[in-house]
Amino acid sequence: MIAQTVGRFTLIRKLPAGGMGRVFEADDPVTARRVALKLIDLGADADSMQIVDAERLGAELQKRLSEIDHRVTEIYEFGELQPDYFYIAMEYVEGQDLSELMRGGLPADLSARIACDVLEVLDHAHNFPTTINGRQTRGVVHGDVKPRNIRILPSGDVKVLDFGIAKALSMTRTFTQNMFGSVAYSSPERLNSGEVNVSSDLWAVAVVLYEMLAGHPYFEADNPSGLDFAIRNYRQLRAMPSNTPEALKRILYRALSPDQSFRFRSAAEFANALRGFLSGDTTSAPDDEATRRIFAPAVSEDGATRRATVSQEAEPTRRTAPPATTAAPVNSPPKSPTLKVAGKASPLRSLMRLVMLGFLILVLWGVYLGANEYRVWRDADTLARDIASERLQDLDAAWQKYQNISARSNAGASLWSAQSALRDRLMHDAERVLDQSRQPDAPAVTESDWARVRNEVQRALQLEPGDKNVRGTLRVIDGQLERIRGSAHHDAKMLEQSREDFQEAANDLKKSPDPWLGLARLYIYSLHDVEHGEAAIKEAERRGHDIGKRETSQIADGYRARAEQTMKFGDKASTNADAQRYYDLARDDISKARKMYESLVPWDGSASNLTKLDEDLMHMAQAGQQREPR
Repeated sequence: MIAQTVGRFTLIRKLPAGGMGRVFEADDPVTARRVALKLIDLGADADSMQIVDAERLGAELQKRLSEIDHRVTEIYEFGELQPDYFYIAMEYVEGQDLSELMRGGLPADLSARIACDVLEVLDHAHNFPTTINGRQTRGVVHGDVKPRNIRILPSGDVKVLDFGIAKALSMTRTFTQNMFGSVAYSSPERLNSGEVNVSSDLWAVAVVLYEMLAGHPYFEADNPSGLDFAIRNYRQLRAMPSNTPEALKRILYRALSPDQSFRFRSAAEFANALRGFLSGDTTSAPDDEATRRIFAPAVSEDGATRRATVSQEAEPTRRTAPPATTAAPVNSPPKSPTLKVAGKASPLRSLMRLVMLGFLILVLWGVYLGANEYRVWRDADTLARDIASERLQDLDAAWQKYQNISARSNAGASLWSAQSALRDRLMHDAERVLDQSRQPDAPAVTESDWARVRNEVQRALQLEPGDKNVRGTLRVIDGQLERIRGSAHHDAKMLEQSREDFQEAANDLKKSPDPWLGLARLYIYSLHDVEHGEAAIKEAERRGHDIGKRETSQIADGYRARAEQTMKFGDKASTNADAQRYYDLARDDISKARKMYESLVPWDGSASNLTKLDEDLMHMAQAGQQREPR
């Protein structure tokens, strides 16, 4: 813990954080009550401001929701504690996080009851009408349902925590963009599109329910990138825990279906199925037909469903099988002697017939393969022209068409034209986003943008696994996603993974500035290491990137942030000599930042940053005067 007090609050101990920021058990001397105090770092960069905006809205929504459902943690107040934190003071809830209780698994009845409680809270949220900033809304999505955000009270009651990234659904839109959710509990659709809606919350509950029953997560991987890939490419249900009752398995089959159209449509529908299981009433559970639809039979190439079952296949077999052999009559005539003579030559004739038959089969097979590959080449060439001319602009549709054509091919060369056109189109979007990230005056690239092009570059790598440019581009995008998510969650492992991704990208993309520009932002804003950040920008310059306003502002931000931190050390120093040493270091960094900001005025808040530097200098001057000689 870095301090005993923050503002008026006295910190007691750090609590496991369910979402962004740090959460402390704290005493509020003004109200004389114990609170859970959430602290989010204030910052001038776009990522920090976006996080604070999300937390502010989430706190307001949670405050209103808690008034209609006691299972939502009550919010007492929220605001800014200048200059360091945005804070949320909320109800301190005794008990244990669900993540602490479910190691090794929980009984089926208890798991279903907890999930049902969470769904009832979500049902209230999803149908909660309110007005935010003058805009009428028709509901709220939580956006970060996971075990850390579900608390079990000593009484056994359930509390749903941390609507800090919740979003209000407008009256005219059914979804919203959100970049802060936990990957392990995010649906495939959310990761692929960036859209957060009611189904995102229902998916998260289903994954948590599985984890309660199994004692381990539904998706597991060795690293964050592998986890992200596994969820994005989810195509098949995983095995349910063996001791799960069949009725509950059917509910999970539906809730976790790879096909979103088969899942529950609302929290109320999902909860009703669980209540039916708990009461032993199977009429409210998913019917057998819905379950069978999840495991739909395979579809042949021409779209016809293969409906034959084992019993159906057996019937024509019985009809076409020869009748049972009967014993020969006793008085049957003896075999002709001429047959014996002919029999001596029959092995040779049989061998010749087999050779001729084999040759004919090979010829016919070759003709078939040639004709098939011609059709594949023709369809691939048509697809390539459609992609190049932009008659086919839907990349998902283009990818599916390529997969269908590829499945028919026995020679990869027939696919070359479509493969090349599709690879270029997939990479085009990623190159556009990378170009946007380099431009000083372009809008900042969001997490959803990086997530979208990651899926496209991943597909391009499947087409050409050995292409270093594609592989390096994918590593750059992974680095950006880990940087954004690691900064949002203050996750050191994710930030280290981001650094490793950028380093791997630099090895593959020897002449590209993109890995170094990513490293610069990571070092300056996430790892607070301005020297390495400045060095990374110089490496980008050596690879042809013009150092412009954005990079100059980033370096200046790094020196200003370090100056403010050093100044705080001076304020806390026990001797005048130590204080003066810290203040001198801070003034040196302020001087470097000032020169850079002055060269940028009036670009992107440089004037206000200069004002902050003046305020810091004045603060140190006053602090030096107030210190008594020792």
